[in-house]
Amino acid sequence: MNERDIGARVRDSIIGTIRGTGEITEAAVGTLSGAIQRALKETGATGATAAELGVGAAKGAIRTVGDVVGLSALTAADSVSTTAKAASQAASSIGNAAKAAVVGAVRGSSEAGVETLEAISTTSRSAVSEASAVGADITAAAVGAVEGAIEVAKGTSVSAEDAAAAAATGAVDAASTIGGAAAERVKAALQGTIRGVKVVLKTTVE
Repeated sequence: MNERDIGARVRDSIIGTIRGTGEITEAAVGTLSGAIQRALKETGATGATAAELGVGAAKGAIRTVGDVVGLSALTAADSVSTTAKAASQAASSIGNAAKAAVVGAVRGSSEAGVETLEAISTTSRSAVSEASAVGADITAAAVGAVEGAIEVAKGTSVSAEDAAAAAATGAVDAASTIGGAAAERVKAALQGTIRGVKVVLKTTVE
């Protein structure tokens, strides 16, 4: 199984939830992350392969939400007010999808021997890159990824601060490949504290 295959598998496992609700709420994060974690666990992959599949899982989750929720909501909007509401709902869904992707992919790949901070960074990077690829809000994806990192740090030897820093670094690095303006938007979105944790960027991107 390769990255594309795991992405399709994740899509199949969560698309029913997305279509059923019309959006990804905070309550659905656990369902999505669990589906991603199970999909990774069932592959039996270890090491570098597990890390690669974790990236594929994150991409699959974000792409599914972008296709089913975000873009369709914006297309259906027929006025300025409904467009704004749809955009806000889409951004919220992308953020929650990124959170679920990080939690599920990190837990799944960590069980296969992938180092936690490495998994957080690569998964966050993938979430932001894929959000850009589907035309979704990359700042929402970045914030969601950091929230997921803080959540997944619970019960591990990794501190919430280190987890948040790893996610933020991955997110900004991904944004920098899109462009300088994108990187600045993501940096601004991640400044300060998220879920009570001070976010400190540790990146070479200026």
